[in-house]
Amino acid sequence: MAQSQTSFSEHTNTLFSMAKDLSQEFGAHIAVVTFSPTSKPKAYGAPTGDSVLSTYLLEIHSSPSPASSETAGEAAARVDGMKWEAKETAFLAEAERAPLGADIVLVFVRALGMLRTNVQRHFDTIKSSRKEKMQP
Repeated sequence: MAQSQTSFSEHTNTLFSMAKDLSQEFGAHIAVVTFSPTSKPKAYGAPTGDSVLSTYLLEIHSSPSPASSETAGEAAARVDGMKWEAKETAFLAEAERAPLGADIVLVFVRALGMLRTNVQRHFDTIKSSRKEKMQP
């Protein structure tokens, strides 16, 4: 486990360094979150993580909490999200057990696919909830 933690730290530092370089060179707004083999989060944001979230995910900050005025569609989407998180957790546990090396690229590609699906699901939920609120 110590070797995977060291490797994780090295890869995370490289990733954050690359994110910083992109932000400085191109003025990109970047948010990166990683989870260690022990599930501890580590984040980098430029200019800040909050600025990225408030700029690109404004709906999260401006929408009411789920319990206050959740529609049936939103509740179903939230439950689907919880199911997805359970699958994602199982996948991450599997990824922790995977040997390092070429297999890590496959794990990373699969994780990116899951992230893309998760982000798309989130935006679809926001779009759906806006439509439901606009209907009389």
